Amino acid sequence: MIDMVAVKRVLRQLTAGFAVAAVVIVAVLAGVRLGDPQSPDLADGAVLAVAVVGLVGLVIAALWYSHAGERPASPAQVQSGFIIRIAVAELGLLLGVMAIFLTGALLPALIGLGLFLISLLLLYLGLKQIPDA
Repeated sequence: MIDMVAVKRVLRQLTAGFAVAAVVIVAVLAGVRLGDPQSPDLADGAVLAVAVVGLVGLVIAALWYSHAGERPASPAQVQSGFIIRIAVAELGLLLGVMAIFLTGALLPALIGLGLFLISLLLLYLGLKQIPDA
């Protein structure tokens, strides 16, 4: 049986790993010059798509933060719910990284990174609200 303290420790480490990996990926891709955007309309569409998907992830993370610890949950429920929320929050970043290759524009990835990091912060703070027992 896994206790809540161990689950929370692992999820904090997972959150830190995702944050560092996201920053490194965007930094490396920013250093690689893929050229100017081929289609400014496509780049603008990518920015909009990343912003919408990233905001959905941010809203889900904000809901987790506002409701964390209200009801008792098992460590397995906390772990699976947290990982699912990280996956949803990461979609904006992944779409932004894909936009770098499709359009050559860096802005979608930066927007995705920013929204993802804010979502991770909210998820982390919500995790701290869950009681250990």
